Amino acid sequence: MFLTKKTSNWSNIGYVKTSWKSLGGIVPERLVILDAVWEKEIGRLGEHCELIGVNKGYIVVKTNSSVAYNELAMRSKQILRSLNKYFSKPWLKGIKTAADI
Repeated sequence: MFLTKKTSNWSNIGYVKTSWKSLGGIVPERLVILDAVWEKEIGRLGEHCELIGVNKGYIVVKTNSSVAYNELAMRSKQILRSLNKYFSKPWLKGIKTAADI
């Protein structure tokens, strides 16, 4: 039997810190702000749309009906403008629904 050095399960704090901070290029503070202003800016359509997440600058939304899907598609540019005004640099590119993914 050979003696081998046991590998540890510890991670370098620098690696953990940078991986948490970037989240694939998305700053966590942006997600908190987006979640906070989503219902306000989406209005009554928010009852029929659920914010799922963000993928490469696109908001991913789940709609519960085709009517909500069409309304979201028609108002997407207006919604994006109103959401991007809360950030110092606009970073949201578009809106995709869960059916489009």
